[in-house]
Amino acid sequence: MVCGEHSGDNLGSGLMKELKTLNSNFSFFGIGGNGMIDLGLQSFSNIEDLNVIGLVGALLKYRKLKKIANGLVQEAIERNCKTVILIDYPGFNLALAGMLKKQIKDIKVIFYVSPQIWAWRYNRIYKISKLIDLMLLLFPFEKKIYDKHGIPNKLVGHTVVNNVKLAYQSGTDIPLPENSYPITIMPGSRSSEVKRLLDPILESSMEINKILREKQMNPVFLLPNINIKEESLIREKIDEFKKIDPTLNIVYIFNNSARAIALGNFVILSSGTATLEVAMFEKPMIILYKNSFFTHFIGKRVVSIPYIGLVNILSESFICKEFLQEECNPNNIVREAMKIIEDKDYRLEMVRNIQKVKMGLGDGRSSQIAAGAIVELISSSPESSLS
Repeated sequence: MVCGEHSGDNLGSGLMKELKTLNSNFSFFGIGGNGMIDLGLQSFSNIEDLNVIGLVGALLKYRKLKKIANGLVQEAIERNCKTVILIDYPGFNLALAGMLKKQIKDIKVIFYVSPQIWAWRYNRIYKISKLIDLMLLLFPFEKKIYDKHGIPNKLVGHTVVNNVKLAYQSGTDIPLPENSYPITIMPGSRSSEVKRLLDPILESSMEINKILREKQMNPVFLLPNINIKEESLIREKIDEFKKIDPTLNIVYIFNNSARAIALGNFVILSSGTATLEVAMFEKPMIILYKNSFFTHFIGKRVVSIPYIGLVNILSESFICKEFLQEECNPNNIVREAMKIIEDKDYRLEMVRNIQKVKMGLGDGRSSQIAAGAIVELISSSPESSLS
């Protein structure tokens, strides 16, 4: 099993639990985060080693990524591996699938989370058709694409439905001052996201704080973080901004994002899976994205849809504001935040549209359905010893 991001670790850990329930003899190795490692994955590299964003990031880490991929293939050969489950992270994982198929006869390659071929580089579907034995899909509209090309697939729904419920239940209470107005700010789980988005988010928070205090409100900014690697940077930045404005109340929270989202009146966050987590709590949101100039320049020319936030992609409209690149600045963020706070009709319309997205995410059984499909594929193999 191989994943390259924290969201993939969430998918992988949920899947591992269900696979172990179906067959306790399964053993797992590859690359994963703490969730997968805690469940018994023997991880041969730190998930942060795969942490790249955009074309420039991938080019800078090419040698390291190639070395990791070669090591995984060699380990798979030595262990006589029968099945590989590649979770999202398509740039690395599709290349790894090709290497494994070339070296190991009859290995079954399962891909969990379709590459966003519907957004850009649709022609990857032809590579997928040659390499992938089963594609596990999160969204209903993806199934039509894979059926059209005759690629074996299973619609499982999105794990965010169940994961958010479990995360909230296992989370701890976050104490808030009386009569406070909580706002949740989430700069991302990737180190590269945190470094690019933390400053504009904190600058915006400082300005929102000033405006709301003039209105006799008591804003509290909840900053949940799951990336332990960036904890010191985040804490240093918080202290830096608090020195500028001692009234700025930022509560740093480690690994308790579901509770933080639930408490926030709205959320300012990076694009990605987190937007679906926010949708599960039916919260208004402001979506931010920043990348290198080169990656964004190329991206604008190859991406075939106008949206970057998953809630907007799924609704096929801008139900939540997105601020990209130079537009991701305090002026725009603050203006949209105040509109959400002050315009009740605008806020309620956003919530209604978010509720529609939430309804299309499945029933919370995605890991069970995915595990069942994987076991069925393995069992169909002539050399399978599953009983």
